[in-house]
Amino acid sequence: MIPPLSTLQHVFENEENSIKYLVENNVFKPPSVCEKCNYDNFSQHRKNWRCCRKNCRKEVSITQKTFFKNTKLKINEILRLSYYWLVGVKTLGLINISSHSSQTITNYCHYFRQIVGDSLDFEDIIIGGENVIVEIDESKFGKRKYNRGHDVNGAWVLGGVERTPERKLFLLEVPDRTAETLINIIKTHVKPHSIIITGCFKSYSTLHNFFRHLTVNHSIEYVDSTTGAHTNTIEGTWGAIKYRISPRNRTSSVQDDGSVSMDGINEFLAEFQWRRKNAHNLWSGFINALQIVMYDFILE
Repeated sequence: MIPPLSTLQHVFENEENSIKYLVENNVFKPPSVCEKCNYDNFSQHRKNWRCCRKNCRKEVSITQKTFFKNTKLKINEILRLSYYWLVGVKTLGLINISSHSSQTITNYCHYFRQIVGDSLDFEDIIIGGENVIVEIDESKFGKRKYNRGHDVNGAWVLGGVERTPERKLFLLEVPDRTAETLINIIKTHVKPHSIIITGCFKSYSTLHNFFRHLTVNHSIEYVDSTTGAHTNTIEGTWGAIKYRISPRNRTSSVQDDGSVSMDGINEFLAEFQWRRKNAHNLWSGFINALQIVMYDFILE
């Protein structure tokens, strides 16, 4: 869900309107104190915050420590791009709408995914609870060569989804599917006293030591005839995720030294989790991300 474009058109009309909108929505906030005189009162002067102390008047950029610091695009252009990105316009459509280069659009889509991913709290990917059913599964995200043969340059992802109206979930790339790796992640991201349903993969065999654990043998049936256990929710989630992530972006985020970066599939998984969390209003969620995430990367 997102507000109609007509309700935000005035914000995108020019940079002055965009700055006013972001000030009103606490994205652009004055410093707590002046670094020159330690005074705590500021006024806005064009694109700067100006210290109100008469003998000081030091100014600092209104965009300091925000997503918009050092950008080469106008603020209203960035907001307009973010709106179309939120509603699902693809790269080619964004190029046509904005007249910017393919590289610029690709960069900004990456920046948008980065900021929404950085806005997620750890609690956002803790799911389940007493008697809440959580479906768990792993899926291979791979790029097929010529649409046939074995998967190459892919990533294994472990996912868990609540059977609740919110369908809260966690999604993590995993380096392997050993019992130690999968069980430790599940124990971290699923609350105690949850009811977990999985397939019969052997790495899940000790889950009963930590949770009430039901299984369904997919080689025989899709719904366990005795317990009614199934994993249809997580299976549907895999389909939705793979629909959003093109094959060329299904690459591992694990580096040669074992560290994990946001590049590769992780940034797309984070985006999907963020969109699920903010499904009621993606625009408000994006403005909230702009409010709480502060860093100083340079935008092209």
